[in-house]
Amino acid sequence: MHLNSLAGRSYNDLMQYPVFPWILANYDSEDLDLNEPTNFRDLSKPMGAQTQERLEQFLKRYKDWDDPQGDTPPYHYGTHYSSAMIICSYLIRLEPFTQHFLRLQGGHFDLADRMFHSVKEAWYSASRQNMADVKELIPEFFYLPEFLENSNRFDLGIKQNGEILNNVVLPPWAKNDPREFIRMHREALECDYVSRHLHLWIDLIFGCKQQGPAAIEAVNMFHHLFYEGNVDIYNIEDPLQKSAAIGFINNFGQIPKQLFKKQHPAKRMTSTKFSVLVDVSPLITPQSPIGGTQSNCEKIFFYHLDSLKSTQQPIKELKGPVMLGDEYMVGA
Repeated sequence: MHLNSLAGRSYNDLMQYPVFPWILANYDSEDLDLNEPTNFRDLSKPMGAQTQERLEQFLKRYKDWDDPQGDTPPYHYGTHYSSAMIICSYLIRLEPFTQHFLRLQGGHFDLADRMFHSVKEAWYSASRQNMADVKELIPEFFYLPEFLENSNRFDLGIKQNGEILNNVVLPPWAKNDPREFIRMHREALECDYVSRHLHLWIDLIFGCKQQGPAAIEAVNMFHHLFYEGNVDIYNIEDPLQKSAAIGFINNFGQIPKQLFKKQHPAKRMTSTKFSVLVDVSPLITPQSPIGGTQSNCEKIFFYHLDSLKSTQQPIKELKGPVMLGDEYMVGA
């Protein structure tokens, strides 16, 4: 979430919504073993390169690209992994996203067979089946079970095979319980395998393999209009071209701001009770302001979170109002 915020992603903008990765590749088993690498998606590759067959098709598209006018450079993907339509399709069972989806669709739901209905089917579509689908996930997949339930009883339609769309179909290991799905999915996100490989996905989305020669080599090049700063909309004189460029960006999404020009380091793994998320060793020197040495690391508060206790007395008791600009807040 920190990386998404720094890259300009926000819950307030459906066109630049926070991006989270597909983590798992196993949506068939009754039980999910988080120590088995084959249960996970290859985080070193974009969604378009998860299978060799589809990878070769995208490579062929890039190689055979020909634009007579020379306005559009070659690219692997003409669709994006995050857009307003993708966000609303994931969250279609929750308001106000239902109304946003209907506005994007001209006032009606999409064809039932194209609606988000099954986590397994969404994975297969984005990872191997659909050349126009390379979408990633959104944060709600890791904390919000309500978006998987059709609590509002929307009539989402009937698929061609006669299946009525209602709640999202969950993998067997979720035991048909949205809360169990979120719990397991969150546990998968925080497991050791993902911790050892997540930096590779960060390189693709926020880092050094997002654009340029490294992105070409990683089969991670998108249409040039998806990238920030590639088109100066304000200097396009033709109103039709200007409207088309704006509409393209609005409808198909935008690449996050590039945060890293070098490879992102892997998370430091530790066998201690609490994982060390911040490397504090460079700060602990004999001349350090905290007056410590390397042996004093054990005294830093976040190494003993289980021993912290809140004070029973207020730091400062306020007797009167506190002025904050033109507003007043009554002190406790």
